[in-house]
Parts: sequence; C-alpha cells; structure tokens
Amino acid sequence: MLSAALRSVDFPPARIGPADWFTDVLVAERDAIDAFLGAVPQGIAEIVALLATEQRPLACIGVGKSGLVAAKLAATFSSLGTPAFFLNAAEAAHGDLGAVQAGNAVLLLSNSGTTDEILRILPQLKARDCTLIGVIGRADSPLARAVDHLIPASIAGEADHIGMAPTASTTLQMAIGDALAVAVSRSRGFTRADFLRHHPAGLLGRQMTPVRHLMRTGDALPTVPPHASVAETLPVISAKRLGAACVTDRDGRLAGLIVDGDIRRLIEARGDIYATPASAIMRSDPRVIADDATFADVAGLIREHGSRLAVLPVVDGRGRLAGLLNTADLMQS
Repeated sequence: MLSAALRSVDFPPARIGPADWFTDVLVAERDAIDAFLGAVPQGIAEIVALLATEQRPLACIGVGKSGLVAAKLAATFSSLGTPAFFLNAAEAAHGDLGAVQAGNAVLLLSNSGTTDEILRILPQLKARDCTLIGVIGRADSPLARAVDHLIPASIAGEADHIGMAPTASTTLQMAIGDALAVAVSRSRGFTRADFLRHHPAGLLGRQMTPVRHLMRTGDALPTVPPHASVAETLPVISAKRLGAACVTDRDGRLAGLIVDGDIRRLIEARGDIYATPASAIMRSDPRVIADDATFADVAGLIREHGSRLAVLPVVDGRGRLAGLLNTADLMQS
C-alpha cells in the first residue's frame, strides 16, 4: 500500500505518448530562448565589441554539461574567425590554467552560478587581469557577482520529465554562445571565403578547390576558329566528348560556344552544315567563369541556372580561354 506521503504527491496528468513527450521538450527549450529574447541584456553590444577587438584567444570554461557546451562554443568561435579554446574547470585547477594568458577574455558557463570548480579558479583568473564574461543561470549567485560582464541565462525549468537533467539550460547556453560567436564574427568582417579556408577537409574544403584543378585544358579542350564550318566543328565535339566546342579567335580569346543542341537545330532548319561557319551558330555571350573562381562559385551558378550549364568555359582576366568545365567533371569532384 502506498504511504500517505506518496499518495499526496500531485503527479502531472499522463500525456498521450512518446510523440507528445518529444514535443514537450522542444516546446520547453523554445520557451527558454523566447524568454531570453524578451529581456536581452543591454550590455551585449559591449561584449561583442570587446571580443571583436581581442587579439588573444578566447578561453571557454565550464564543467559537466556546461563544459560540453563550452567546448562546442570554442569550436564555433574558432571556425568563425575568433580564436578560442576550451578549458575544463576541474582540470584548470590542476595545471591547465597555464593556457590562460594575462589579459585573456574568458567565457564562463554555469547554470547554478555556484560551480565549485569555477569558483576555485576565479582568484587566479582575476590575478591574470582576465576579462570575465559569464553565461549564468542565476543572476544572484557568487559567480554572477564575480564576472565583469553578465549574460543572465535563467530558465523556468528544465525540459525533462523530472526537471533535473540539463536540457533547457544547456540549449539556452548554446544559443547565447552561438549568437555571440556570429555577432563577433560579423563585427570582424569575417567572410564566407574565410570560413571555407578554415575547413580544408570534407565537403566544405572541396568548395574551395580552384576551378583550374577541375577544368579540361590543353589538348583536351574542344576549340575551333570562328570560320570553321559546322562540318569541321562536329568531329571536334565528338572527339573531345564534352558535347560542346569553344570558338576562339587567333589570340585565344573566347568568341562563343557551340553545343550539340545548336547543331541539331541547324539541321532541323535544313541549314547547310558544310558551309555554315561556327560564328553563325555559336552563342556569342555564353556564361563563363573566371579562372580564379572556386568549386563553390561554380556550384552557385549551377544552382542558379540548372541544366543550362552543362558546360562552362573558364576565362582569364583578358577573356582568353583557360579551360572548360562540364557537369560530369563537377559531379565526379
């Protein structure tokens, strides 16, 4: 039999099932961010300006789940152009504090604001004249009172069914940290090209591949002069297997582009393929790309123009043909 004390507990009504439990967590975490947005601290601009001008790496410190968030934020700051590193507060007290330089900006994450491991190293951080920025759940806590810049990250409650697991609190910490990293990055004038240079591996890295490493060049290029007949152009297209021929003048400048479809339309119109010159059927203003462009630039053009860019001439600053790209090459890359 249940004890009187246990029978008196007011359990919440049962939800329908797992899908509702799943949604409840997302709603609670969204509400935590919404509540913060309703009272964004006025000092945010000052914090962003401080971090944007700081030349030394940002130290991101936490422990437990807040430590995991701090580690992620250090990676985000770094990838967006603000050098940063993660320091576990517990390990800091055993020697890792040596990574913190005099005058470092330090981002401290704690939900309770009473984290012993962080409070233990505060005197050493202050002795180094560090600028302390706290993302802290309790504004009246010892840690909140000790920092130079406070970002209150209070929540109504955690999102789990027992109200104890770091869920809404860590989501809010993550969102605040991401917002800081992006705002600081924009203040630094960090660009998409900068971002890709920080990511040489994987898909992001491939986007920085220069088109000159992907294009067909030299003997692999299908080229004909403007006066070449269509009958002379056809074997060039067939031999190079790119479905197109570039029409170039005597200086190597691109004059136009002929694709299979142009010749097919000439034949359908009963045109004389033996006498018609390439200059009469070529596209005199084909879309081209510069020889200093990257794979990402080409991908942007393909997204914009789709199948109309089966081939793409590559030209130098003087309009001379440098190479030719086709969709098959790009898909292989």
